[in-house]
Amino acid sequence: MTDSREQTFLWQNRTGQQIFAELSNALYERELMRLSQDADISAEALKKRLGSMAFYIKKAAEHISELYTPLDLDSQNGSWISAQSVKPHSIKAQPDKTRIFYLEHAKMALVVPISVSHYGIEQIVLDTIDEIDLDNDQIHCNEHGWFTLSGHEQSKSTIYTKSLLKPSKAIMAAACCGHQWLNQRRTSPRLLSLREMLLASRINWRQFSKLLTLKK
Repeated sequence: MTDSREQTFLWQNRTGQQIFAELSNALYERELMRLSQDADISAEALKKRLGSMAFYIKKAAEHISELYTPLDLDSQNGSWISAQSVKPHSIKAQPDKTRIFYLEHAKMALVVPISVSHYGIEQIVLDTIDEIDLDNDQIHCNEHGWFTLSGHEQSKSTIYTKSLLKPSKAIMAAACCGHQWLNQRRTSPRLLSLREMLLASRINWRQFSKLLTLKK
């Protein structure tokens, strides 16, 4: 028999397997909710997403549970927690330093932060570099398109305003924790999509300019 103090200790001292199970459950619930609210998804696309969901959730949960990160992990909610900046990080962006960083360190598959503003709400999202064109002083990100090395977006949108940021601990933490600002004031954080959770699990927190070697 174990007394109540021992039971409390055992509950708090969770194993990696428990964290993995909690993450998996949280990510399943989140993705199913996202799919149920997507009015534009076709039946064929929905079938494919459901068919691949187990693989990607397992992959994300494994990588996240083993990832070194300075952030606090809420495995039951499938999210990270850290203090939020009062103002958006894009306000302090320095194009010259951003250019120097990407001129020296831009590489395929590097995880990078992008500031996205939409109707007064600003977020920092994660993306990866998938094309480098130093001759024209630009790089292409998988989802968000072309940016100059200084961080300026090449394809202007009437709805979104985007800028590529130089990664730092505070900026990458904001992206992973879903921090948001409404009219440049802090507002409630958002939950990351499965894709963003997978990208977050590939961040090399010890050296943002280096790719992280993941276990297969």
